[in-house]
Amino acid sequence: MRAPGTRLLALLGLVLVLVLVLSGCAGAPRHPAPPLPAPAPLHLLWSDDFSGAAGAPPDRASWVAETGGAGWGNHELECYTRVPGNAATDGAGHLVITALHQPGHVCSDGSRNDYTSARLTTEGRVTAGYGRLEVRAQVPTTPGVWPAFWALGDDLRRVDWPAAGEIDVMEVGGNRPRTVFGTLHGPAADGSAYQHGVTHDSAAPLSGGFHVYAASWSPGSVSFSIDGRRYGTVTRAEVVGAGGRWVFSHRVFLILDLAIGGDFPGPVSPATRTPQRFVVDYVRVYG
Repeated sequence: MRAPGTRLLALLGLVLVLVLVLSGCAGAPRHPAPPLPAPAPLHLLWSDDFSGAAGAPPDRASWVAETGGAGWGNHELECYTRVPGNAATDGAGHLVITALHQPGHVCSDGSRNDYTSARLTTEGRVTAGYGRLEVRAQVPTTPGVWPAFWALGDDLRRVDWPAAGEIDVMEVGGNRPRTVFGTLHGPAADGSAYQHGVTHDSAAPLSGGFHVYAASWSPGSVSFSIDGRRYGTVTRAEVVGAGGRWVFSHRVFLILDLAIGGDFPGPVSPATRTPQRFVVDYVRVYG
């Protein structure tokens, strides 16, 4: 039989062991993880501030005017032309794309439409990669009009649409004058087209002033913003998880256009009057 003093020493030893075990479980004092490094700042790689004289065509070193009028795959109602009346700088630092009502106009491809407008692309002139695509513009929001700033894969002529991929940085349909759409289009496994997009509703019609619309593009996602505020992101995981192919890993060219009618903005209404003007302050590419 142990003496009482021996029992006390044993009890104290057990308490000491428990304290050491618990201290070991807690581990050494933890220090906060160092913050992740800030993203590398983007640099302006290319821009057009549309500084031409009043009535001048946009810079031909950067922009090509596409022509034709067979609906453009969306049942649109305009002939795209290359005349200054449909696209010209205004002498005050803006490009103005103007839609006009010209009944029976014969398009360059022989089709006939009642409206003319312009579609300008940088294909073969300027391409962009990962970074940010940005436009500052004032859009029309009358029923049936469809201003847009978007991009197509620079392999379009080889693989066609939707395999080349499409990034719609900004689309506004006249049927929803307060809403901006940011959308990705690409091919599903069977070759059919998919679209994944986000929207933002403003407090007032977007035609009320200039806004900055942008898409920030990385290997795994495209985020869309208005006036510096991100309103949504489409990720590679989201697209692939829904059965789509991610085809946004190569360079793109840029497009500005103002369509009339078609599947997206809805029909032209009796209230729609022309001219309708899409006024572009600048286009910028950061990387």
